[in-house]
Amino acid sequence: MHLKEVDANLLVILDALLVDASVTRAAKRLGRSASAISHALAKLREIFADELFVRAGQRLVPTAKAMELAPTVHVILAGMESLLRPNKPFDPSLEERDFAAAASEAGELILVQPLRQRLDKAAPGVRVGWTPSNGSESLEALRQGRCHFVIDIEAMPVPAPDIRVLKLFDDSLTTLARPGHPLSGRKASPAAFAASNHIAVNSLPTIALIDRGLAEHKLTCTIAARVSSVLVGLLLALDSDALLTLPASLALILERQFSLSRVAQPLQGAALPVRLLWHSSFDRDECHQWVRAELASLAREMSGTA
Repeated sequence: MHLKEVDANLLVILDALLVDASVTRAAKRLGRSASAISHALAKLREIFADELFVRAGQRLVPTAKAMELAPTVHVILAGMESLLRPNKPFDPSLEERDFAAAASEAGELILVQPLRQRLDKAAPGVRVGWTPSNGSESLEALRQGRCHFVIDIEAMPVPAPDIRVLKLFDDSLTTLARPGHPLSGRKASPAAFAASNHIAVNSLPTIALIDRGLAEHKLTCTIAARVSSVLVGLLLALDSDALLTLPASLALILERQFSLSRVAQPLQGAALPVRLLWHSSFDRDECHQWVRAELASLAREMSGTA
């Protein structure tokens, strides 16, 4: 089949299906009927000689071929939009866009929520929704257009050159405890700090970083509990003598809200890199670029380098 025989609208529909994983949602997004989307999908299957999507319950799951096509489709459409856009300065206040940011609970509190507040004032039509970050699955979501940003606090490996990485800032660690905790307001010895009960939050690498600092003293943390979320860890710390170590930017928020006490760490400062990831197909998307710049600006304010 020759290029002149392919309707560019088919690529728009393929992109919507990759993003929404649903004929109904894609139809709603594009303002077309579900039957029109189904007909286009049949045509796409014929063009690419592949099923492209298989049904799994209410969702459409992309085949390996569809996942291979996704980055190229995003690049083509971004280029077409840039070509057809009137030649006038970008104005975020006039944009109507929806983005999805994959982040851990900590990343949502540190960056995604403050970003929303900033966008409400500067670009009320630009919306950023949150989706949970799941390591390599989040990278695939970037490739398929199901999410547009990943806030990485877990230092996930990024082996592929099509995933862009921007280091936002190096966060430090802060250890929190209930008001009146025996270690509040004083610096414990490495042995006393290690022997205290610690709460490990599964989505954060904080305990591993503490253990790295304790290794020079041939010590490791005493883990009292492993919990699924920062919220569970916070409630446990408030109701016990267990210590909760978090990224400093997040600890600052919780310390104020819950009147927690700080415990000075007897360790060398551990760096926790906070990074922004996105797919290369959005490199030249002006609105995406602007949101990236807003995230970078927030990060500079948090790190005190603004």
